[in-house]
Amino acid sequence: MSYDAISTLHDVEAALAIVALVGAVLMVAARLIPTVIGVRFLDALYKVQLPLAALVAVTATAGSLFFSEFNEWIPCRWCWFQRIFMYSLAVILTVAVIRRNRNVKWFAVPLAAIGICASFWHILIEHRVVEESKACLSVQSCAAPWRVSFGTLGFNNDGVFAWTGFPVTLAVMAFCGFAAILALLLTPEPLDSEPLTTEPLTNDLTEAKEDGQSSAG
Repeated sequence: MSYDAISTLHDVEAALAIVALVGAVLMVAARLIPTVIGVRFLDALYKVQLPLAALVAVTATAGSLFFSEFNEWIPCRWCWFQRIFMYSLAVILTVAVIRRNRNVKWFAVPLAAIGICASFWHILIEHRVVEESKACLSVQSCAAPWRVSFGTLGFNNDGVFAWTGFPVTLAVMAFCGFAAILALLLTPEPLDSEPLTTEPLTNDLTEAKEDGQSSAG
């Protein structure tokens, strides 16, 4: 692919990541500041939390694989750490959607929590807040992103490290993805919801009681 096409695709992925992050922030705000609109917003998200979380994980995985396999961007050490957790989430959440198993959050939330910590640390490395290790330098620098969208990140002409705009790298995208997955999986269950087995069980008990009374009569 041409450089312009790759840059455009990276910008699209970055825009989707920002949308995911904004959604995560709105979900957190809706929980911290209870309003009628916020409650309805969370109730609506709860119904589709698994498909949305799976979509985020699968999209992040597909984008990661495309850039490394088709564009030959060599993943750095911390990229691999994030891949371990995001790829696992893509599989686990997809299976959970198929089986309609909401209990997957007990497995997925820890993975996403560790993954977002790895992404945050990688972002600190890219912004030169912390120094990258020798293990990073031996393969692919963790502090030098392949592409930056919506801003700049690096050394200027004077040799001073600086950043402008809102620089979105693959590490930032991963952070946004993990944040969205966490917010979705931790969406509270609506207060008026009932377990799927409640109504059939109640009907069976009622019928059994009526049969017992008929037999006694």
